[in-house]
Amino acid sequence: MRKIFKKPAWMDTGMDISRRDLLKVGVAGAAAAGLAAIPETSHSQKPAEFKFRLQSFLGPGWKEWEEMLPRYAKRVKEMSGGRIEITLYPPAALIPTFELLDGVGRRVVEMGYGAQIYWKGMFPFTEWAWGIPFAFDVIDHYDYLWWEAGLTALTREAFATKNVFFMAPIYSDEWGSTICRKPIRTLKDFKGLKIRSSGIGAEFWKSFGAGIARLPGEELYTGISTGVIDGANWGSPYGNIATKLHEVAKHYTLPSIIAYDMEDMFINMDSWKALPKDLQECFLLATRVFALERASYSTILSCLALDTMKKAGVTIYNLPKEDIDKMKGMTWQLVDKLAGKDDYTNRCLKIIRDTMKTVDMRPRLTRV
Repeated sequence: MRKIFKKPAWMDTGMDISRRDLLKVGVAGAAAAGLAAIPETSHSQKPAEFKFRLQSFLGPGWKEWEEMLPRYAKRVKEMSGGRIEITLYPPAALIPTFELLDGVGRRVVEMGYGAQIYWKGMFPFTEWAWGIPFAFDVIDHYDYLWWEAGLTALTREAFATKNVFFMAPIYSDEWGSTICRKPIRTLKDFKGLKIRSSGIGAEFWKSFGAGIARLPGEELYTGISTGVIDGANWGSPYGNIATKLHEVAKHYTLPSIIAYDMEDMFINMDSWKALPKDLQECFLLATRVFALERASYSTILSCLALDTMKKAGVTIYNLPKEDIDKMKGMTWQLVDKLAGKDDYTNRCLKIIRDTMKTVDMRPRLTRV
């Protein structure tokens, strides 16, 4: 009698697969090897049965593009026994970055790697799923929020209405520090500046007199160097180095106000449904591993990035405690003011608030 493996609830793909199937795709090897890549199987030399194009919102200069996405594609290929092949494309190669989710739904490209907040025009709740300042502190909080508290299931439900299967959140290390051509020592220094920003962070700076611009990452270097914008919130310290913004902006203001902002990996729904169930499980496991690798790798790179900035002549500032306390006090007032009343938004914010209440039952380990 075949022994049936009951899938973990977090996979949530409506399937039970046998132990024999798991061994076929190398999942047992993944569990034993942790984050290591899965060894190649004897099937890997056969022509791929499923070929997907994946466009990324991070491109040349980023370790995610140069090392981690190729590692992800390789892992999927090896875990699938060579049956899945992913070809990577840089930002805007096949479709403009901000149109990527729609393009995947229409199968202009089969897969996308983007940021939750980029889809707020289509799904307003993604602004809050992407990140709320000071809400959570460590990766454990975010992983529970998405996989146990219900945010992954909610996002899958929403994306399915656009013919997209949401595979997993991808954890990007910290967001909300500001790199600028002019010094920002306090919140008052934002007055009169034009800053590329998003979410509640943008609302903070607007309330202190800044103008807000919306540009994709691939346009930030030119935007700052030509004076179209004065500065940007562009991820973590490492994110600014990867995009070489420290070459054209010599002032950097901490802290980051979101510990891990959410990126995402998604695939055309028809492409997803065409995969056998064992290959779907390969994809889900490989994507969860990628999410954790993204978080840990970029966190360490951000430690190194601050030293790179200093050597390049960048002056680093920290907002005073009274300014940080002021932002903390403003955060949920702004959420309540700006959040829509649609069902997805209401459910998303309830999940976030309920998880915060649980986390607050014990002392926080905070960055800020």
